[in-house]
Amino acid sequence: MTTPELHWPAAAATAIRLAPPGPRVGDDQAKRAITDLQRFARDAQGLVRETARIDAPTDTAPVIVADRTMWVRANVESLSALVPGRAEQTTTGMLAGAQIGGVLAWLSTKVLGQFDVFVPSSAAPDGRLLLVAPNIVQAETQLGVDPKDFRLWVCLHEETHRVQFTAFPWLREHLREQARVVAGLTDMAAPGWQELARIVTGRGVRNLTLLDLLPDTVDVKSTLERVTAVMSLLEGHADVVMDRVGPRVIRSVGQIRSRFETRRDGRPGLDRIVRRLLGMDVKLAQYRDGAKFCRHVIAAVGIEGLNRAFESAETLPLLAEIHDPARWLKRMEA
Repeated sequence: MTTPELHWPAAAATAIRLAPPGPRVGDDQAKRAITDLQRFARDAQGLVRETARIDAPTDTAPVIVADRTMWVRANVESLSALVPGRAEQTTTGMLAGAQIGGVLAWLSTKVLGQFDVFVPSSAAPDGRLLLVAPNIVQAETQLGVDPKDFRLWVCLHEETHRVQFTAFPWLREHLREQARVVAGLTDMAAPGWQELARIVTGRGVRNLTLLDLLPDTVDVKSTLERVTAVMSLLEGHADVVMDRVGPRVIRSVGQIRSRFETRRDGRPGLDRIVRRLLGMDVKLAQYRDGAKFCRHVIAAVGIEGLNRAFESAETLPLLAEIHDPARWLKRMEA
């Protein structure tokens, strides 16, 4: 089931209205951040391709240094192409749009970078890389790390995603299709969403995530497992490549990794609650589980052996294999 009543302009308007502008910086500081991110994104291309041993085209997917409003608009453009709504305004559609807009406003303050594979092909056929400058500047300040080192570190991770999707174009379509299936399992007017609203607004927050509100069927479970497995591979691979490159080009990489991991785990109060409700704890597990899988496979068969995972949908690891890499290695030998 999709959300035919969803009014995407309401989502965009709500998100833009609610999203804070970001840290206050001077014009010179803002220009330096933009210049650094553009340069480091270019520099990261060769470093990632060499380390990952993946031959990817260069400059086929644009790099966009964005503020929070630009990030919101880009994601509404992409998500509305994935899950079309209705042009006319209805009460249900406006409410659904406002709900999604609130989520996007919150996410717009958290996301450092994103490779957007859902962008309409007419806008960017190979996807686009978004680097959210206000969030990167805010994070490096909060962490107390060297700004240039941190900006390059972020670019290495996000550039790995660009390499993944441009070197293996089938992967973009595969992920789009999986996302469409997941979107088809949700309904903003469904009882689960209404229950979530009641829990948050009137009854206190239980140990619940949005995943718990999806129908409990075999199809839903298998779909979510496929999506979780591929996202674990992509995020874990990006973390591993970033860490393999880092010591060669980033003087303070050890400090950055340590403080960033502490930041991932240390969200207090309401922020932690919202992250759990949105399934962000699952996202963090994907980084760690995927990285463990990649390190195990690299230790066994080298990074070229790991790259077999990107050859086709059939060679992608299953979720059980992410947690038990030996099973994937055995399947690849067969």
